[in-house]
Amino acid sequence: MLDDLSDTQDHRPWRGTRPLRLDAVTHLTPLVRASGLADPRELYDELEAQWGEVAPVELEPGVPAWLVMGQRLVYDIMRNEHVFATDPQLWNGHARGGLSRTSGLRPVLTSHQRFSANHADGALRQRLRVPLDDAFEQLSEPLTAAKVRSFCNLLIDRFEDRGRADLMLEYASVIPLLVVADMIGLDPEDGQRLFDLTRRMAGGGTDSADAVHEMDRMLGDLVAVRREHPRRDLASSLVAHPNMRDDVEVTHTLLAVAYSGNLTLTAWVAQTLLLTLADARFSGRLHGGRIDLDSAMDEVLWRSTPTIHSLPRFARQDVVLDDKLVAAGDPLVLAIHAANTDPRMDTGDPWDHVGSRAHVSFGTGPHACPAPRTARVIARIAVETVLRRLEVVLRIPAADVTWDRSLWMRQPVSIPVTFPVRVEKATPAEQA
Repeated sequence: MLDDLSDTQDHRPWRGTRPLRLDAVTHLTPLVRASGLADPRELYDELEAQWGEVAPVELEPGVPAWLVMGQRLVYDIMRNEHVFATDPQLWNGHARGGLSRTSGLRPVLTSHQRFSANHADGALRQRLRVPLDDAFEQLSEPLTAAKVRSFCNLLIDRFEDRGRADLMLEYASVIPLLVVADMIGLDPEDGQRLFDLTRRMAGGGTDSADAVHEMDRMLGDLVAVRREHPRRDLASSLVAHPNMRDDVEVTHTLLAVAYSGNLTLTAWVAQTLLLTLADARFSGRLHGGRIDLDSAMDEVLWRSTPTIHSLPRFARQDVVLDDKLVAAGDPLVLAIHAANTDPRMDTGDPWDHVGSRAHVSFGTGPHACPAPRTARVIARIAVETVLRRLEVVLRIPAADVTWDRSLWMRQPVSIPVTFPVRVEKATPAEQA
């Protein structure tokens, strides 16, 4: 495996006499630049021209990492937890003093053990992953779909008489709040609080670590209640599972679901809505009901994936990748967007991606997404409902859409739209 990983293309932009070390590079490119670009491929091409498929970047000032952009390397690293672990306790930066108290990366590069499958490897990951897979398997898809439609219609009712809306702020970012909270077992009020904490955690602000602690307390309270009063929700399923040894493991697992569910669904719904409104291939078919939403959703996953970068993996040992010496404990961020749009894998045939779901947007290997089907059901209904009920038109040129600057997610800041307001006809009695 290690020989395969180091055996990359013969003509590399960077060719030194010895492998490049991460701590030997200065003036690093801030990775956050990628998500704010109209096309992140612009930054990846710039980095590859200088460094090759693996490039040194900066997660925040003073925190370097390797960015892996080649599709084949991304696949190999995702599948090899024996060499590339997800446990941030392995980060070699802890030995150099770690992060400042105000660092927005503290939830990502924590020195504390998190007992959830996405932050564990090997036997621990296997034990914690089974309850999660079982819990999603037990979810009723028809019931989930019915609840999603109800939430979607409720939100549209709030702005349909206005003739304009921001589908990002008033719709795409609210649907996951309601759906994920209900799925976990929270009421809407606590769901709003959970959503706000998730945003603080992902935003990379100075209070991101505090948001994690607050989420732990909130979800820990829910777990304690469900242990005494179980219901048909994910919290109850996890509490009852024999693989879960204590409430801390259940709490940490629920936080991982809330984090990824809220952020990924928001970005997927928002980008699919934007694509169907801005791309002539789809917008011309909106009003005739002939649009293939699954094709639009897959187009987003291929060309503008919601999860633009993975959370870091950490090398368990020194390994050479693309003429770079990845030292034990070095963080590697997998550029999911770059892998899906890797020009080395482009055959030039536009039909290759039609109906294909061979992207890495849901990951692969032992840490692949546990609920891609559930996510698709939710996202599809969210997009379908608003397009069915309203004849929405994007209020600004697609080129003027601004993108949120985030290390991990790609989504528009705003989706301003207009639509005709339905005029209710008066009854004969009212006319008289």
